[in-house]
Amino acid sequence: METVETYSNEFKEVCAFYGAAMHMAQVLEHGIVNALFFLDFIPRKNSDWTDIEFENFFDEQFTKTFGKLVHSLKKITVVPESFETLIHKSNKRRNYLAHAFFRENMDLLYAGGFDQIMTNLNEDLDLFRETDAALTSLLEPLWLKFGWTIQGIEEEAEKYKAELGKSQTS
Repeated sequence: METVETYSNEFKEVCAFYGAAMHMAQVLEHGIVNALFFLDFIPRKNSDWTDIEFENFFDEQFTKTFGKLVHSLKKITVVPESFETLIHKSNKRRNYLAHAFFRENMDLLYAGGFDQIMTNLNEDLDLFRETDAALTSLLEPLWLKFGWTIQGIEEEAEKYKAELGKSQTS
């Protein structure tokens, strides 16, 4: 029987793309939590919250499954049908990756199905990116309402990244 070692470079590449797909699924998941923050937390608190309330909100959201986050989002806002379709597909693919991917693909890899596996993972990456972009489009009017722009958010992310870099070197 051939082992993973026989296909070690292919297996490593599959693992790398799997990791990239799961990363993008988590970016999308975090985006949904951010959406809940803007659509639920901020309106309820009227910009008057404590750091503990802020942290507790995010901690609570991150205990929920992807599907429950989507359900929470749909309870507080109207979700366009096109987004509903994307988010449903994304949830299904994320669950597949998390719970069945390796079990169902190792035989395919051994049988020479590397290209098909890579195609599927690239499609998953594209789906998660497309869904995240659709979520961003949904949220951008809210961000503007609170005085945030994509550029401003990106600048804050760069500041945060720089702070993380400083904390790693000290």
